[in-house]
Amino acid sequence: MKHFIWGLIAAWLLAGCGRLVTPAPEISPVAIPTLPSSALTTPTFTPQPTSTPRPATPLASPTATVTPPPVIYVVQSGDTLLDIAIRFDRTTEAIQAANGIVDPRFLQIGQQLIIPPPAGNLAEPPTPTPTPPPLLVEAVNFQKTPQGALWCLGRVSNPGRDPLAEVVVEAALFDGSGVLLARGAAFTQLDVIQPGQAVPFAILFDAPPSSFAQYQVVAVSGVPLSAQTRYYFDLEASDIRGTQVDLSTYRLDGQLRNRGNNDVEAIRLVAVAYDADGKVLAQRQADLPVEILKAGAVTPFQIDLFLLHGVVARYEVLAQGLKAQ
Repeated sequence: MKHFIWGLIAAWLLAGCGRLVTPAPEISPVAIPTLPSSALTTPTFTPQPTSTPRPATPLASPTATVTPPPVIYVVQSGDTLLDIAIRFDRTTEAIQAANGIVDPRFLQIGQQLIIPPPAGNLAEPPTPTPTPPPLLVEAVNFQKTPQGALWCLGRVSNPGRDPLAEVVVEAALFDGSGVLLARGAAFTQLDVIQPGQAVPFAILFDAPPSSFAQYQVVAVSGVPLSAQTRYYFDLEASDIRGTQVDLSTYRLDGQLRNRGNNDVEAIRLVAVAYDADGKVLAQRQADLPVEILKAGAVTPFQIDLFLLHGVVARYEVLAQGLKAQ
């Protein structure tokens, strides 16, 4: 019986539960060839230019133009165009051009002036306009006032053949080593210096150094007079009498005649006194009793010159104006 049962189990196993089980054939491994590392590099594509390449030009970045706001100055009492120009480090010509000023003498209190932008770097002082040759500074004299200020007086002569206008004189004070102590500037007392004429100037140092060893006084600017001008020169002072009123006052009386063919306004009459050495002792502008002097008319004048030091040896009176409109 045992032999019969084991026979059935063996027959069942051989039948594979009713199926013939065939063992899988044995597969031999196949060797895969190894590629060189250069063959594994990712290929790159270089396009061929169709024409000769040109270097690329970078586009310029736009630069914004910044326009500074205009500087407006309101004219105060006692201001002159030269004072304003020095204060803002500009030239008088630039301020005149920016504001359409024909005659720099007639500024009005409260008038608004446009101060133009600087022409260059203001780190350095502006270079003065070259003086048209020739201009000579003469008869320089320094006089201290009782209040401690210092006047630099003198005159500028024009030995040339052309009238010159807007002449500016500069005075500089130095110590014994040549170090600059103070500097000042002013227009001449008349706007125009005629050929062969000398016109006075006066430069005030409000807070001068206690002393100075040397100085330099020069005409730093001036322009030829334009042919289109209203300036009028046919004025003549006559019958002048000088009187020493007291130690500090010298009075000049006389007549001013319009010997031309035009009426004249804005008359500027200047008296100058000299000492025996030819140095300027005093100068002053006269206040005339008329605003317009008709052609051929005469008006009296009186000027008191205030003397700080010295004795008057001679004097002169100069005048010019504008053709009346």
